[in-house]
Amino acid sequence: MTFNPAPLDAAEVLSPDWLTIALGRPVSTVTEVWRQENVATKIRFTADDEALCVKGYFGPSSAAFIATGSREARFYSELAPMLPLQTPACVYTGIDPETKHGVVIMRDLVPEGTTFLTALSPYSSDQVAATLEQLAAMHAATWDSAPLQSLPWVAPLFESYANVLPDEELAALVNGPRKEGIPEEVRQPKRIKGALGALARRYAGQPSCLVHADAHAGNLYESADGRPGLIDWATYQLVHWSFDVAYHVGAVLEPEQRAASERDLLAHYLDHRAALGVPAPPFDDAWADFRAALAYGYFMWAITRRVEERVMLTFNRRLGTAVTDHDSYALLGV
Repeated sequence: MTFNPAPLDAAEVLSPDWLTIALGRPVSTVTEVWRQENVATKIRFTADDEALCVKGYFGPSSAAFIATGSREARFYSELAPMLPLQTPACVYTGIDPETKHGVVIMRDLVPEGTTFLTALSPYSSDQVAATLEQLAAMHAATWDSAPLQSLPWVAPLFESYANVLPDEELAALVNGPRKEGIPEEVRQPKRIKGALGALARRYAGQPSCLVHADAHAGNLYESADGRPGLIDWATYQLVHWSFDVAYHVGAVLEPEQRAASERDLLAHYLDHRAALGVPAPPFDDAWADFRAALAYGYFMWAITRRVEERVMLTFNRRLGTAVTDHDSYALLGV
């Protein structure tokens, strides 16, 4: 069911009257179980005896991001049903036609034994391999897809991210506490931002596929049987496969773990994708793409602000070290 709400706040969404309309059944009692508020608000609750979770961009501090919610609502209503992925089952999506405020209500997976990871959850190479299998399945299912390419809301966005912050503000971020362990030449705003344009040029004309584009551990969960699932579908877009693989490996593993396993993990991803019908390129070519795409992940965490500091510091260190180790900027010519 899709219902177009007026601009909302969290209290309204959790009211029995609103949920009665959204869920298409009478709701008499609503009990909040858990709440997390960052850029978006996520609330686990029960509607009578049904365990649910709502995500939206509620309140004045999130007003600038409400259109992001419409992207996620569209993912769950239009893309998720056709993808071979483990994602939460959605019972409601709504997009306000005027404000573009998107709201998603999903089944609460916690009572089923699902574990939602945090951004800093320890992650093993075996876990990475399992997640790469999920990403490979999505990439293969959407590989060079003409129908998806006709949809403007899945078009590549990453190059436009370079306009989010002026050089002065970016310099203040990367030269503050998050500079630890990252060489000065890697922290230059013109290189950090210039890498996005260089990546766009590198992959122009190459096959694209749907990528999650933010697959760190905080956007992952494990079902009771250990299978990984993906959440927080706000930055998906049609770009090169390497954005997901490099970002995921670089973000979830400590540098020593990454260095010891990244080539094997890349080969595992390519083998799994090939088994699904998308032939792998020569490994050396794929390895160069992996090295180059690490610059995307470092950019994403160089510009991030509204997140817990230890998370930002960890991801800057991990991804900045990966860019340094692989000389990604030189490879991209920036």
